[in-house]
Amino acid sequence: MADGYARVTGRPTVCYGQHGAAAAILASMLYEPMYAHSPVVALTGSYPTAKKDAFSYQECYEMRYFEQTCKFNADVTDVGRLAEYMRTACQVAVSGCPGPTHVSMHTDMADRVEEVPEIYGNEVFRRVPPFRPRAEPERVAEAARLLAEAESPVIVCGGGVHLSGAYEELLELAETLMIPVVANPNGKGCFPEDHTLWMGVMGTYGRPVSNDVVREADLVFLLGTRAGRMQMEEFTSPQPGSTRIIHLDIDPTAIGRTYRPDVALVGDAKATLQELLAAVNKLAKRKEKPGRLEELSRRVREYEDSAKQLNSNSVPVKPQRLMREVSGFLRPGDVVVSDTGNMLGWAIRFLRLGETGRVFLPAGGTLGSSFGLAVGASFALGKDRRVIHLTGDGGMGYNIADLETARRYNDLRAPMVTVVNNNSVLGSEAFPFTELDYAKVAEGFGCFGVRVERPGELREALERALGSGLPAVVDVVTDKTERVPARVRYL
Repeated sequence: MADGYARVTGRPTVCYGQHGAAAAILASMLYEPMYAHSPVVALTGSYPTAKKDAFSYQECYEMRYFEQTCKFNADVTDVGRLAEYMRTACQVAVSGCPGPTHVSMHTDMADRVEEVPEIYGNEVFRRVPPFRPRAEPERVAEAARLLAEAESPVIVCGGGVHLSGAYEELLELAETLMIPVVANPNGKGCFPEDHTLWMGVMGTYGRPVSNDVVREADLVFLLGTRAGRMQMEEFTSPQPGSTRIIHLDIDPTAIGRTYRPDVALVGDAKATLQELLAAVNKLAKRKEKPGRLEELSRRVREYEDSAKQLNSNSVPVKPQRLMREVSGFLRPGDVVVSDTGNMLGWAIRFLRLGETGRVFLPAGGTLGSSFGLAVGASFALGKDRRVIHLTGDGGMGYNIADLETARRYNDLRAPMVTVVNNNSVLGSEAFPFTELDYAKVAEGFGCFGVRVERPGELREALERALGSGLPAVVDVVTDKTERVPARVRYL
């Protein structure tokens, strides 16, 4: 929930767990904000220092758990320095490449009184980004030259575009040089999806046509992305060494890790793109290869047209048709939250967003975490906005009890509906589930539930769900034989 709230607001957001098993679980849950570069500050209450190492109830040393998922990890034993550590944790969480931090507070602090230094915070660290560093002018000039000279360049966008708010600069650069744009799942929503330069979402869960656009480029501009294995389709889009690379990221450790850059730009995406645009405008306009954009746009349209299941009236419901119906239901201001796995594959291939911005929040690998993301996002939004949460029957099973949380705080949140892609298998017919009616489960929690078995019932079900005034579940019975043909290898 803290992660969802932080993604929408860009503000450092706090969560808490007690010592022992709760701390261990919390540390693992911080994988999601680590993946999404979300400024979550985790607090834990460790065992009293005077009673440690005596085999006490739930006693363990929690600090090692947080080393893998946090940018900053502090064990505070002096209550007089607690405010100092909290200030540092918040500052580190939003600075540079944002991410989670952790402060362990020993529980005996609550019984102590101590003089402390002045408690203060700096306004600049209250949201992402606190600072906007810019890449060196000579590197920017070289990047502008390569972009202007390239025959078939492409821009690959990641979550850094959202974190920086670099939407206008990205659009201007793409239109100035007529460069096609693709995104990885974290970058979805950073570019208008009705634009002729938009080529879709790439990666192992992404569109094959989008991967091909990147694979065929003679210059790839990696913008605000770490260019990881799944994001770059197992490093085949493109293959390392097969094309020129410009890499812009605020984290210098991300550059050169997976692709050797011809130009490395370390800086904030928005600020550095402004410099890059100024440099591009000093050069002669790049001559677009005749017919290239028309050809790419045609291939994208053909891919969409080939997905006949988007219009299928089959029963059970095709997940492709489900995505079409959700796309048509969206209105400006809606935030879509997607679980990982097959649900994410369907969403990034066939869900069409109607606006640009942080309106698509994907889970990054922790199945089931999307429910908490959606509830947290709903707290960050006004009552005039809506949260559409997409998950599968497998993901829904992890955190279904939080329907009670959503119900209890219903009056404090934006309206929210959970759409369950319920095929009664965990992404594969090899893992059959008991067939469950999640609409009835929702009603048992005092929420609204409706079950959909035919595609023609989807639109009305969504309208009833969001008009109910309650946390809602639309349980859609889908075809278990339909699975995203994602190219994922676990080596």
